[in-house]
Amino acid sequence: MNPKMAPASRGERILCSGWVSARSLVKSARMQGDTGSGAALHPFCTAPARERRGRGAAACASGCQGPGRRWFMSLRFSFWSRIGLALLLAAAGDLFLFGPFSGLASALFGFCLIVALLAARPEVLRHRPALGVLALALLLLAALVERPGALAAVLFVPAVGAAALLPRAPARLDAWRGLRAVVWRGALTPVSLGIALAQIRGRLGPGPGFGQVLGLLALPLGGGLLFLLLFSSANPLVEQALSALTPWSLLGGVTPGRLLFWGVCFLFAYGLLRPARLRWRVRQSRRPVEWPGVSTASVRLSLLLFNLLFAIENTLDLAFLWSGAALPEGVTLAAYAHRGAYPLIFTALLAGLFVLAALRPGTRTAADPLLRRLVVLWIGQNILLVASSLRRTLAYIDAYSLTELRLLALVWMALVALGLGLICFRLLAGRSGAWLINANAAAAGATVLLFLLAIDPAAVVAGWNTRHNLERTGQGVALDWDYLDQLGDAALLPLLALERSDAPDDMRRRAAALRQRLLACLERRQARPAEWSFLGARRLAEAKRLIDREGRE
Repeated sequence: MNPKMAPASRGERILCSGWVSARSLVKSARMQGDTGSGAALHPFCTAPARERRGRGAAACASGCQGPGRRWFMSLRFSFWSRIGLALLLAAAGDLFLFGPFSGLASALFGFCLIVALLAARPEVLRHRPALGVLALALLLLAALVERPGALAAVLFVPAVGAAALLPRAPARLDAWRGLRAVVWRGALTPVSLGIALAQIRGRLGPGPGFGQVLGLLALPLGGGLLFLLLFSSANPLVEQALSALTPWSLLGGVTPGRLLFWGVCFLFAYGLLRPARLRWRVRQSRRPVEWPGVSTASVRLSLLLFNLLFAIENTLDLAFLWSGAALPEGVTLAAYAHRGAYPLIFTALLAGLFVLAALRPGTRTAADPLLRRLVVLWIGQNILLVASSLRRTLAYIDAYSLTELRLLALVWMALVALGLGLICFRLLAGRSGAWLINANAAAAGATVLLFLLAIDPAAVVAGWNTRHNLERTGQGVALDWDYLDQLGDAALLPLLALERSDAPDDMRRRAAALRQRLLACLERRQARPAEWSFLGARRLAEAKRLIDREGRE
């Protein structure tokens, strides 16, 4: 005994011995097989473990129901409980989703899916990445309530599917492999369900035959039918009720389309509660393959030539686009800006693909110091090229007004610039391809959530166009009233601001007429539960507040 360590007291020794005994009991209770002798017994059975293992999960020869039997009963109960829960979710889908699209109803159904997933799969609560994806799914449900749309509903499906699969997935999984796994396992859900039912059927053994079932039901059905006929002859109300019962009336509003919808909802819910058990392929780390024609010398010459060509294009942009120098005769700034915006973005994307293909981590080209400097210079020029594309698009917007497509193009260009920066960082830091995919997916997801929850593109477009037009600033084009009408109630508040501005009188009268019509449409839409939204409610309240304040003034 260590002289520096004090001897254990009697209470500590009793506590330690009790702990050892408890662990021994737990191990013996969980024992389901022997270690080779074939004579090990579980505490509640006198039959050898070899005999129990030969009979599978069935009862032992002595007729007891030990741990193996109770484990199988709990497994069967778990399977059938998930089947029942999936049927309940299918009924909820019929209640919330069958019919016209409603953001609030879709969000309620999504919330039911998440609650059922957490109840049937408690391991999701103990998995941090799965909880993160579930938080993303909840934000998408909030976006459905805030501003109903198909994008949030479509993105919710892979999000909740990934949350169901992540507890069984490998530790390092990129977003692209995760999306493929969700799609693949979702497609195999019917096969997984059929296999599970066949296994349960095999374990339960053969069921009763047709003759046995007929003999069991003949007396109750025959007697019940006889008494029902006697009651119908004695009571006209019963006779009328029986005459009204037809096969189609019993089915009610059930149609083939509705049955198909039930089946899709059931399979989707079952796939969440009991995903298909497929083996995940573990990628072995291996040396990257050198592609033919891609050598250090060829990549060096390519980067030198590409840097020279990009330097020429960036010099022209700096001279004419950024500094405001006069363009050659016959070329306008709007034409110069519009012609080059989208081809330059495509050029930047090709540059990023070239860097990913030619300078993969682990190759000789990625380890060359000169090539790394040339790549950093080239990516910097690509980012300047994307900035020039942004400037071109803004110049075109100044000349021809703003649209939702042009606004989304600006966002897309910003994401391309961010992706190029991430490619450069991955090369310099030696990060993996999975890191690059996840970083880009996170940036794109954050942008989508920002536009779904915080920014209304149609309202931004309407506000910009009502402030920047030929009638008010003397530059650009005239205000497109038809496009404002197409934007719907998103143009309501900008039109109210236009009414109260110093715009020409005819412009304010036209804005008031369009505002009244859009306000009436918004009130009708908010009065219908299927089309109600938080954004519409806030917009309607703000519009009425401004109108009331203007009336008091």
